[in-house]
Amino acid sequence: MITHGDDLLISGAWLLGIGTLVGAIGQTRQTITSTDLGKDLVLKGNGIEAVGNSLQAIGRSKMLNPENERTETYFIFGSWLEAIGNIADAVGIGMQLSGSVEEGIRTDALGSGIQGLGAAIEAIGASLTEETISRSFEIKGNGLISAGSFLESIGNIFILNEKVRLGEHILLLGSWTQVFGAFILIEAFSLGPEPEPERGKDGHNRHYSYANYY
Repeated sequence: MITHGDDLLISGAWLLGIGTLVGAIGQTRQTITSTDLGKDLVLKGNGIEAVGNSLQAIGRSKMLNPENERTETYFIFGSWLEAIGNIADAVGIGMQLSGSVEEGIRTDALGSGIQGLGAAIEAIGASLTEETISRSFEIKGNGLISAGSFLESIGNIFILNEKVRLGEHILLLGSWTQVFGAFILIEAFSLGPEPEPERGKDGHNRHYSYANYY
């Protein structure tokens, strides 16, 4: 049973990777065929992503302490925003499949925008912490997810303005950008603790201890 915050972060990152990949495959099928074929995969992908974001928000909350409260708040708030955005995306796609196409696209565009904002907030939070390889990956991963989400929002806006083919290609670009970002995050959370030098009384490094970078 997963109880530790770092385990939830890793599990959430893997779900993000799976969700973005499922959604990108669905979007690819939809773009190639110019039909709704693949929309069901996009819907499922967003649902999986929402669960992943929620696990990460809960994991961050478990790891919260007075020393990291300010920066971790960015991550927690950003993760919940991403989860809300993904849920809105799933609802919007469901509406489209049910026949409420225009309203569904609007909801999808709004959800992608919220998701992009959440990922951007997480990237800002990572940039405020001590620079490590893991944090650098988090900045890049969340930055790509943010960019991809905003691209999806823009793509839906183009579709609403009857520029369907251009909009579909922007959606495709945005979906695969998020895949790359999600798998960079998996790498970030898989790196684990980084070694930090311990200093002796004379100020010189004596040995290395593996302090958690969170």
